[in-house]
Amino acid sequence: MIVIIGAGPAGLATALHLRRPATIVEREAEVGGLCRSFELAGATFDLGGHAFFTHHEPVRELYGKVTPGGLFHQPRQAWVSSHGTFLPYPFQSNLFGLPVDVVRDCLTGAVEAALSPPDEPPATFGEWVDRAFGSGVARHFLRPYNEKLWAHPLEDIVPTWTSERVVQPPLDAMIDGALRRRPYLDVPNARVGYPSAGGFEAIFGGMASQVAAPVIRGEVATVDLDARQVVTSDGTVVAFDELVSTIPLPALVRATPQAPPELRAAVDRLLHNSLVLVNVVVDRPAVTEMQRVYTADPTIPFHKLVVNTNSSPALAANGVTGFQGEVSSSPHKVLPDDATLVAGTLDGLRRLGLLDDGDAVVATSTTRVPLAYPVYTADRAAIVEEARAFYAAHGVHLVGRFAEWAYINSDEAVHRGTQLARRLDGDVSLGATDIVEVAS
Repeated sequence: MIVIIGAGPAGLATALHLRRPATIVEREAEVGGLCRSFELAGATFDLGGHAFFTHHEPVRELYGKVTPGGLFHQPRQAWVSSHGTFLPYPFQSNLFGLPVDVVRDCLTGAVEAALSPPDEPPATFGEWVDRAFGSGVARHFLRPYNEKLWAHPLEDIVPTWTSERVVQPPLDAMIDGALRRRPYLDVPNARVGYPSAGGFEAIFGGMASQVAAPVIRGEVATVDLDARQVVTSDGTVVAFDELVSTIPLPALVRATPQAPPELRAAVDRLLHNSLVLVNVVVDRPAVTEMQRVYTADPTIPFHKLVVNTNSSPALAANGVTGFQGEVSSSPHKVLPDDATLVAGTLDGLRRLGLLDDGDAVVATSTTRVPLAYPVYTADRAAIVEEARAFYAAHGVHLVGRFAEWAYINSDEAVHRGTQLARRLDGDVSLGATDIVEVAS
């Protein structure tokens, strides 16, 4: 019997593709993990901004098949608020419309960076930003924005993941984007999908409906590698031959009595940030066509504003507009109370011109995401591989964002879960490296 801990994207994909008997253990009432959705006063929100795009054709086909009603696809309307104006996303490709001195700083820095390539790879994310884009882009947007997003010093983060996540236009494209406004479409998510009905979790509800494995509800308290059993907090015992864990790596290690002290100490060094999602519902439809707004302004609480109402015609038809501000936190960035965050978000919406004085705000709420983004520190890859090796020796497999401490989206988690299922079913064409993250 294979036991899968967690019914998020990776766990569901593993269960869906396995040809062997399996059981899922899930602590939440709903499936989907970080891709769950909720409603507030007629608006549908997700646990942070979600939209679908992928490099994996099998995942694209799967999402289209399992989602009730299919997916609605449209161009991604993402914008940057900077220096009193809106620019198409990403900032570094769309400098036109900024103050002349800001454009000059950005282009001068970009040219200097291009003419002075480094002798060695940058050691930190902050250094990478400076070298990749130049001092102007770094100072005017990318450094302050990423400080808001990550809530950790950029010099504590290594840049092994940046090639997959940060748009790096060539110098001529930056210059072209400074001289005129034109769409810069050389980004993987220029066109995105979203469920035609319901929130993003509809994809994973549809996936779960195709999974034959039974689901046991309960939070994992113990993973006993000797007794080969998972014990939940209510005392339910689930025996396993092999185990797939999608839960956060530190939680798995804490639950494992056999985990060595050095591994316990190592996973305690893994860093992450958290999110407070500030949800606002306005009694006015079609306030804006934008789907995302990014801002580095330190006086606005959120770094990203999600207008999920614009993710599909079905959500837009409800007659209200839902805004969700993502606010990062960490020990380096302690947030004020919820009332202050809500007030700051409303003020930010007004300052961005997205909320009029006459608009009726019919509901607000806050939602906490304790584990939002894994932070790539210098020792992170070694810690994950140490854990992977220890658990693999005991027939335990790690897959998913926080199980692997990897900055991946749901499509990649589904891909990795699918690959793992094939390995567990004995597909000898796949080796262990087929599911190890690219960015290690």
